[in-house]
Amino acid sequence: MPDHGQLHSALCAVKTKRNYLNKNPKRKARFKESHFSEFNSQRDVDVFTDWVDVFLQHSCYFRTIAVDWSLWDGKYFGDPFEPDALKKRRAYKKWAEMLLQPEVKHLQNAILYLDRLLICYGYEVLAELKDRFIPLNYQGCAPRVKEFKPAVSWKDANQALQLADCLLGCIHQKLVPSSNSKKLAATDVLYTKLETVGVKKRDVSFWRGYDPKTLNKHFPKFSEWYWKPGK
Repeated sequence: MPDHGQLHSALCAVKTKRNYLNKNPKRKARFKESHFSEFNSQRDVDVFTDWVDVFLQHSCYFRTIAVDWSLWDGKYFGDPFEPDALKKRRAYKKWAEMLLQPEVKHLQNAILYLDRLLICYGYEVLAELKDRFIPLNYQGCAPRVKEFKPAVSWKDANQALQLADCLLGCIHQKLVPSSNSKKLAATDVLYTKLETVGVKKRDVSFWRGYDPKTLNKHFPKFSEWYWKPGK
């Protein structure tokens, strides 16, 4: 998000227009959270439809790595006596690095937000990412990423994080379809509108037709990388 302020304001404006307000007394927020797993009304779809238009109009962009869990092998991320949950946390961090590395050369003083994760066996993803991208005792010019922040997605300040959740949810819906008509409708909205930026098909084979190293060049706005071990 090169211009987070304008994007955030536009996302909030959509919720204001749609009267998409929080009714959960346990949350101190003005707006209802846009959380793809909880889509169950036409209003959820309508807000997301407007959000996709905002996404396409602004300078933000979206990248994701999709992993086929049938290919998962934890031996690459730990020893045989470590729990699988720890190995998956390390893999999550590694894939985050793979997404970030091509982007950081374009960044300066960026802030990275990540959904707040429970610490898993003493392994904290944000701390590991900070060690990877900000060397210990760094004294150089402005760092590419200056802050690594955990975020609670339902808070009003984190509309862009909610947008990312919805985009990711559509990809998951495409790969593992449910019978939820609202999720299906939102996914159709996204991929129909993405045709305007060159995403002509939603099939996995479409994305696999491009080399991972050139995906961002061909699809600077939105790209899906279908990762396999060794690639």
